[in-house]
Amino acid sequence: MIKSYLSAFIAVAFLCQPAGSGMAHAEDLPAEQDAFELTPEILAALAECRAPRETLGETGMALFMGGAIPEWLSPVDDDGHDGMMGLETFDLKTPITVFGASATRIAFLQEWVVTERDYDAALATIRTQDMKRAPIKLTEQYYRFVDPESGPMIGAFAPTDDALAMMLGMPADAGKPKTMFVGCNYTVASQKDFLDAAANADSIAGDAGQDIQEMLEGEP
Repeated sequence: MIKSYLSAFIAVAFLCQPAGSGMAHAEDLPAEQDAFELTPEILAALAECRAPRETLGETGMALFMGGAIPEWLSPVDDDGHDGMMGLETFDLKTPITVFGASATRIAFLQEWVVTERDYDAALATIRTQDMKRAPIKLTEQYYRFVDPESGPMIGAFAPTDDALAMMLGMPADAGKPKTMFVGCNYTVASQKDFLDAAANADSIAGDAGQDIQEMLEGEP
């Protein structure tokens, strides 16, 4: 139960998708899997919302469904975010350029494809990409929809390592976050859906935290 609530809190980064949704969907998969070859350029396009949605499914199959991971891509065992359930991080041997900045590491979280940047660098990208602040108090998040009716969404959000503590009412670290994730979310949802969900995010997280607290108190 705690895991499902944490997944829901992480989805504050994009509240319109159900908790636990994966990045590879059967309807997204190509008819011939052998025809797809993952390249650094594809990852850069995914992170910038320039790739079609089916490419995310193909990438998910290549990286997480038993395929051979390209030699230029290395899984990261410790990315410094143990509290972010579902985050999968990789190092690139050759840097890619994402929103004008060089990146040697890329990560996947549900429908997100992101790079992690220090806070000031992330704010610079937020400004150049004309993102707006989402109406969420629990975490810092920004957005701009490529298509307001169905996405995808260019976005930036603070790490959610302390999600459970915040849901239980414990104070978060004061001040600005050290880093932010910047990239693209491929969830099929409208900008209105996202803003409606974001407006209720704080109360939803509070209710979930109360449920968790009651569950923990009831354990022997």
